[in-house]
Amino acid sequence: MTLPELKTRQQAIIKTIAGPEPLRQRLVALGVLKGLNISVAATSLLGNPRVYSIGKQQICLRSKEASYIEVELQSNGG
Repeated sequence: MTLPELKTRQQAIIKTIAGPEPLRQRLVALGVLKGLNISVAATSLLGNPRVYSIGKQQICLRSKEASYIEVELQSNGG
């Protein structure tokens, strides 16, 4: 699944970061790294952009940018 498909209160792990090289470099500079946990922290009224929590930081991404990030839902310990 891609990052925009993630629902509020779901936890996921970043699997891959695709897209144009400048965007990938920007995302990495913002701390979007493969293997890190990510979740939706807030959503604007129209659903775009969204704020995501990665570790102790939060970043804001448009759906178009977030669609390049593939994530895998975390199991809830069950």
